[in-house]
Amino acid sequence: MIWTRIRRMNPLALALAALLSFACVGGALHEATQQGWWAERGPVVPHRTFPASCDLCHVGDDWTTVREDFEFDHAAETGYALEGAHEGAQCLRCHNDRGPAESFAARGCAGCHGDVHEGLQGSECATCHTQTDWRVRGAIAAHDRTRFPLVGAHAATACRRCHEGIEAGILAPLDVECVSCHRADLARAEAPDHIANGWVETCDRCHIPTGWTGAAFNHNTFPLNGAHRTADCTECHVGGVFAGTPSACFACHQSEYQSASDPDHVAAGFSTDCAECHNTSTWEGANFAHNVFRLTGAHFTADCTECHVGGVFVGTPSDCFACHQSEYQSASDPDHVAGGFPMDCQQCHGTSSWEGATFGHKAFPLTGAHAVTDCAQCHAGGVYAGTPSDCFSCHQADYQAALDPNHAALGFPRQCEQCHGTTTWSGATFNHKFQINGGPHGNLGCADCHVMPGNLQVASCTHCHEHRQSETDDEHDDVPGYVYSNPACIACHPDGRE
Repeated sequence: MIWTRIRRMNPLALALAALLSFACVGGALHEATQQGWWAERGPVVPHRTFPASCDLCHVGDDWTTVREDFEFDHAAETGYALEGAHEGAQCLRCHNDRGPAESFAARGCAGCHGDVHEGLQGSECATCHTQTDWRVRGAIAAHDRTRFPLVGAHAATACRRCHEGIEAGILAPLDVECVSCHRADLARAEAPDHIANGWVETCDRCHIPTGWTGAAFNHNTFPLNGAHRTADCTECHVGGVFAGTPSACFACHQSEYQSASDPDHVAAGFSTDCAECHNTSTWEGANFAHNVFRLTGAHFTADCTECHVGGVFVGTPSDCFACHQSEYQSASDPDHVAGGFPMDCQQCHGTSSWEGATFGHKAFPLTGAHAVTDCAQCHAGGVYAGTPSDCFSCHQADYQAALDPNHAALGFPRQCEQCHGTTTWSGATFNHKFQINGGPHGNLGCADCHVMPGNLQVASCTHCHEHRQSETDDEHDDVPGYVYSNPACIACHPDGRE
């Protein structure tokens, strides 16, 4: 390059070039330069450090024509690379008589370019601009780093619609509330009238950035489901009034309540809380949570009027007898009235059918042979009230007929359960503490010891052992308080053993 060749000239050649330059320009270099320079280009580029040989750069009779083969590597010669639009910029734009270019370059973009943003966007021009031109690239992505990301229709809106001074480079901070830009849209909204209803802020509660139409309100106060979901707003918000609309069903459906005839809600005194029976899809198929009286079995399929006679619902009793008195009085197998049966029907009956009644026979558990299906075997003549629960009352005949042993003659206790179970009379077992199953007392009959007829409470030892009293006395001579008598024998020998 020419500039490189100039730098490599030896000192003698440089001196010669300087003389030639002086002879060419003479003592009026500055004046000649001013006269030959374009006035609109501004002041002359400082030549103090340039070679004295003008033809190294210039050709012809004017100073504005530079040699076609002139080349200058700005990065290699100055350490500052020219990129983008700077590469084609005229030298005079940076190198002029304002001062050394290095001092301006040290300040970055602000060294040469005035801040049209008036300091509102900071000093880092590269955040929005490149060296190619001033056009901003990636503005939408850059906007995401602000308080108002551009989405929906906002991304396609011209910047000047919001930033009125942007064409002059002014980007002052804006209010990010919707109404700050859309006050005119708010004033035009009439279906419904936003201003009349006090909807003057927080547009994003109903609207999204893609468009004003298709607004959706989060109806949390009263969830819109069933038929409410497809209803028009004016059906509940009459006259375009939204504030203070009640959420109770009856407030909107009073006419439906009053016109209901099957059953008549008003006459029956039904609750005005419609949700107790109805859902939001339809009035038909109402379902009442019959908690006071559970509807099970035959009650579940019964018509309401079977219990609520004459359409009266309030005060309906919940006890069985109140509705089933006629069934109680007509029952003959067994006769409930004659038998004095309790009027609490559920003690024996279920809700599915009157048949198959089962009574919890707690007063007298029905086990063994007592587990009969014919109540009349114990409750003779259909009399239930006052039936005794002791065995002898029902089994007196069995007691008197017992001969092996003879219960009546021996005076057996009448508590049959002391020896017998409920399955059969045979195989009776008596806990005879006195040993009679072996030894010298084995195989004795009851009358051998119980010598008093009809009284098994008395047993005699001495009537068998009296002929050996002397022997017995000798064996007990060391026993204090020994007496030869029946009570004394049993007291010391309760099981009959020595």
